[in-house]
Amino acid sequence: MTKKLRLSFVVLMMMLMSASSLQSQVPLPSRGADRNQSAQSQRQLNERLARNFFNDKEYDKAADLYQQLYIDYRYYHYFSQYIECLVFLENYDEAEKELKSFIKNDNTTNKWKAQVNLAFVYVKNNDSEKVDKYLKRLINDLPEDRNVYMQVANMLRSKDFDEYAILLYDKGSAIQEMNYNFYMEKALTYQNMMNFEKATENYLLQLEADPNDYDVVKTRLSFMLRYDVDGSITEDMRLALLNKTHSNPDNEMFAELLVWYALQVKDYEVALNQEIALDRRFDDREYDIIYLAKIAYDNEQYDIAISAYDYLVKKSKEGADYEDAVVGLTEVQYTKSEMLHRDVSTEWYSDFGQRIEKECLELGINDKTIPILIIRAEILAFKLDEVEKAIEILNQALTLNLSKYNKSKAKMQLADIYLFKEEVWEATLLYSQVDKSMKEEPIGHEARFKNAQLRYYIGEFDWALSVLNILKSATSKLIANDAMTLSLVISDNLEYDTIALQRLAKADYYIYQKKYELANQMLDSINIYNPNEVSMPYLLMRKAYIADENQDYNLADSLYKRVYQGYADSYMADDALMKDAILLEIFLDKKEEAMECYAKLIDEYTASVYVAQARNAYRRLRD
Repeated sequence: MTKKLRLSFVVLMMMLMSASSLQSQVPLPSRGADRNQSAQSQRQLNERLARNFFNDKEYDKAADLYQQLYIDYRYYHYFSQYIECLVFLENYDEAEKELKSFIKNDNTTNKWKAQVNLAFVYVKNNDSEKVDKYLKRLINDLPEDRNVYMQVANMLRSKDFDEYAILLYDKGSAIQEMNYNFYMEKALTYQNMMNFEKATENYLLQLEADPNDYDVVKTRLSFMLRYDVDGSITEDMRLALLNKTHSNPDNEMFAELLVWYALQVKDYEVALNQEIALDRRFDDREYDIIYLAKIAYDNEQYDIAISAYDYLVKKSKEGADYEDAVVGLTEVQYTKSEMLHRDVSTEWYSDFGQRIEKECLELGINDKTIPILIIRAEILAFKLDEVEKAIEILNQALTLNLSKYNKSKAKMQLADIYLFKEEVWEATLLYSQVDKSMKEEPIGHEARFKNAQLRYYIGEFDWALSVLNILKSATSKLIANDAMTLSLVISDNLEYDTIALQRLAKADYYIYQKKYELANQMLDSINIYNPNEVSMPYLLMRKAYIADENQDYNLADSLYKRVYQGYADSYMADDALMKDAILLEIFLDKKEEAMECYAKLIDEYTASVYVAQARNAYRRLRD
C-alpha cells in the first residue's frame, strides 16, 4: 500500500468511527461554517492519532500523519515532529534532505529551529565534525536580536547543545545594542551542564546587575544545594560567595547571601563573622546576631553562640538586645560547662553563681532574667549544697508577675530540688501543677515524665508505667525516648524480677541525689543476688554513667562497650553508642573510635532518636 493510500485508509476509518457522534450534533446555521468545523475536527483527530502512534513508538505511522498535517497546515511543530520520527526510524538521509529543503525555502524564525534540528540529525548520524562547523556558522549568522537569540538558545538547550547555547549567550552579552547580559540564562545552562562553579558565578553576576533578583537567586542556589550528593556544589558555592564578598565589601546583598548560605550548610562561624562585619558597617544587625546565637546553641555550637552573645554584651549596655545577650551568654556558658567540662571546680560554680547574682541586681528579676535565676538556684542546690537558699530564691521568684511558661520553669526547678532533698510529696505536687497548666506543651510533658520517674524512684511502678505508656507518643522525641526506655525497664523487670527492679529504682534515686557510692553498692547487689539478662544492660549503663561522672573515663568506655557489643539488640544499645562516642571524642581524644561509634549508630540503629546528632558529629569529625 502506498503512503498516500495508507494515510487515506487511516483517515477514512477514523471518520467512520466518529460518524455516529457527528450525526448527533446540532446543525450550524451556515454550510461554510459547518465545513470549517468539520475540517478543524478532522485536524484535531489526526493530531491525536499521530500523537498516539508516536507515544506507542509506531514512528512510521506517526511520520505519515505528521507529514500530511504539515503539508495541509504549514505549522512548524508538525514538521519538527515528522523529522523526529525520521530520526527514531534512523532514516537520517531523508531527515537531512527534508531539513535542507525547508531551510532553503523558509525565511521565518523557523529556519533557525530547523538548522538546530539538522545539527541534531548530524549528532545522531555520528557526524560530530559537521555539528561543530554547522552550529558555529549558525551562531555567527544570526541577526543581532535578543528574541532571536533567546529562541535559538532555548532550541539548542532542548537538544543538549548546552555549550553552543553558552557561546550564543556570550556573543549576545558582548553586543552593546542588545543591552542584555544573559546571566540567568547562562547560570541555568551551566547548572544543566553540572558546572556548578560557573552557575553560581553567573547567579552572583545577575544579583550584582539587579539586586531585585535576590530572592530568585537565593531560590536557585537553594535548589542546587538540595541536589549536592558529594559536597562539591557546596564547596564551589562557598568559594564563589567568599570571593564575591571580599571583592565587593560594600555590597550588602552578597554579604546577606553569604550568611544565608552559611546557615544552610551549618557553617555558623562564617555566618557569625559576616553578621558582625555587617553590624560594624551598618549598626543594625543585633537582632540577627541574637537569632544566629540561638541557632548555634540549639545545634550545640556553644563557642559560636558565646562569641555572638559576647560581641553584643561588649558592644553597648544601651543596646535594645543587651539584656537578651547577657541572659543568653550566661545560659550558654553554663550549659557548656555542664556538657563538656565535668571537672569544673566548686570555686568556678561559686564564682559563676555570684556573677548571676550581680547580673540580676543590674537587670532586675523579671521575665527576661528568670532563666539565669533558675540557673543560680540549680548551682546553689546541686553544686554548692545550699539547698535552702535555692528554695528561698525560687519561692520569691514565684511571687512575681511571670509568664505562664517561666513560672512553670521555676516550679520545675523547685520540684527537682525538693526531690533531691527527699521531700517527695512537695515535688510531686509541683510537677502536677506544671503538668496541669501546660498540658499540651513540651514542658508539660517533661513535668509528667519527671512525676512518673519520681513514682518509679519510690517503687510505685504501676502508677509510673501507666503515665509512661501515654508519654511514649509525646511530641518531644527526647521525652518520648526517655519514657520508652524507662517504661521498658519497669515492664520487663516487673515480669521477670521485682526485687531487681526495686534495687534498680533505688540505685537510680541515689544517682539523682549524686550519692554515687550508695548507687554503686545497690547495683552491685543486683549483680550478686539477682543477675539476669533483662536488668544487665540497664545496670551497666547506670554504672557507666557513675564512672563518667567520677571522671573515670576508661572504665565508663569499657562499660558502654559491654552494652552495645554484648547486648546489641537491647533498647539501651543506641544510647550506649552515643554516650561512648561523645566520651571518646571529648574526654579520651580518640576521634577515630568516636567516628566508628557514630557510623555504627547511623548504619545499624536507623530508628534511633540520636541518628541526626550522630550524623552531624560524624561529618564534623570527618571534615
